[in-house]
Amino acid sequence: MQDVKIMQGAKKIQRTKNIQRAIHVYQMTVGKVVIFYTLQDFLVFYTIFSTYARKHGMTILGLALMYNHIHVLIAADSRTEIRSFVSGYSSRFVRDYNADAGRKGPLFNMQFGSAVKYGAKSIRTAAGYLYNNHTNKKLCGKAQDIRWNFLAYAHNNHPFSEPIIIRKASFHLKQALEMVKAQRRIDNYLNYTYLKRLYSDLKPSEKEQLTDFIISSYNAVDYTALEQFYRSYEEMLYSFNANTFAEYDLPEDASERRGDDRVYNHLAELVLSSGRYEHLKDILILPGIEKIKLASELRAKSGVSYKQIGAFLQYKIITTPEKISRKEVMEAEKMIEESKNFLKNTQTWN
Repeated sequence: MQDVKIMQGAKKIQRTKNIQRAIHVYQMTVGKVVIFYTLQDFLVFYTIFSTYARKHGMTILGLALMYNHIHVLIAADSRTEIRSFVSGYSSRFVRDYNADAGRKGPLFNMQFGSAVKYGAKSIRTAAGYLYNNHTNKKLCGKAQDIRWNFLAYAHNNHPFSEPIIIRKASFHLKQALEMVKAQRRIDNYLNYTYLKRLYSDLKPSEKEQLTDFIISSYNAVDYTALEQFYRSYEEMLYSFNANTFAEYDLPEDASERRGDDRVYNHLAELVLSSGRYEHLKDILILPGIEKIKLASELRAKSGVSYKQIGAFLQYKIITTPEKISRKEVMEAEKMIEESKNFLKNTQTWN
């Protein structure tokens, strides 16, 4: 019937095997720079990851997407098969990301960190650490309160939006749902061009519904396998939220385990509110001198450290703006003004 709530996503994988070994994978970006700026960045990575997980037969116990690094917990016996899996989804994402952003070069460090976990207690600790990454970085209050660790999707296909009722859905939303289903049926990931088309004519509330639908449809996390380490889902949530956990077997420093990643949200708001950039990722292709000038502005307005601003701009600030010569600043200002005049004379903005 058309007036029933749509089932958002494929049925969760059901497995009963007894898992006694898992591998915690940790991927840091080159120079610890930010790579996730937009919803499309997250969804392109997520759908690539999920399709490759099915292709390689991976049992995924957890996935957490942070602004400049990624955590994955995989029930696997061999680092070799994981190496092929990680290399595959990483390479595919970098190609798509660079094409969309107009940049070149790698995103992730060549070597990823990994730590083998033996036994239920060790696996629970690793899971708790992974699912608490966003809370440790002050991005949410509880582990299940954020999309990008996918915990909220364990028993709810639309945790961050209203259920989709087909008979009430707009034409554009219905069309977008069918387009997602078509790609999921053949296990194709969703690329940037496809996602931009999907979201182009949707209202804000419909965009939230579509995002939940995409995540649920592509979800590769085996929640049944994860929950076998706890008496119930409720106990698992309680465990995650009652402890912060620690992971000492991975090459993370203290700033990566803790810190405040809300600064990146603030920097994004400042960039977009300036009116100088049509898209947030336009900052990635700015010349170095313009990035230094922008870093100085962001520092003055936000008080955020140059290290974090540099990570946000994907640019290593070797000398702080206070040490830049007046001549360099004047050259940067002239370049920006010329760029503005060029755009004004050659483009018509809506």
